[in-house]
Amino acid sequence: MTTAQTILEEQLQVAERMQHHLHRSWGAIQPDLPLQSAAVPRLDDDTIDRLDLFLSRFGKLQDFMAGKLFRALARASLEDTGADVSLLDTLNRMEKFGVLLAVDDWLEVRQLRNAFAHEYLNDSAAIAENINSAARLYPLLSDTLGRCRDFQARHILRASGNGDA
Repeated sequence: MTTAQTILEEQLQVAERMQHHLHRSWGAIQPDLPLQSAAVPRLDDDTIDRLDLFLSRFGKLQDFMAGKLFRALARASLEDTGADVSLLDTLNRMEKFGVLLAVDDWLEVRQLRNAFAHEYLNDSAAIAENINSAARLYPLLSDTLGRCRDFQARHILRASGNGDA
């Protein structure tokens, strides 16, 4: 394996561990979904902790995938990534690879992650909307991670002769 392939494998393993923990949080919040804005002020501490943990893990996995995993995938693909200077460049490449079905979907996830950071604790409607949106978009993270692993198996490992696929 080349260094780029080794780094990609390490990044995939990290993302898969993060996704495992996110999935545990996803299961824990199921009784709370969909969250109604009127219920937000009445949430107990345990529920708030579960919801916060889910949102934190959601945001961290999204950040890791966009900031590290996608770039590692592009480098290991052996294509010239010198022009991929912005996140949008990398997302466009991931769409070309079939890792992202639509760049706009990932931009929505990114905007949602940004909204978590600017959420005002007294805006029950925004809190409920963000939590419900994260729950709706949760499968996108898992599905995208699966497509990263699939791309690695079909295009990177196979091309280098290191895959069984």
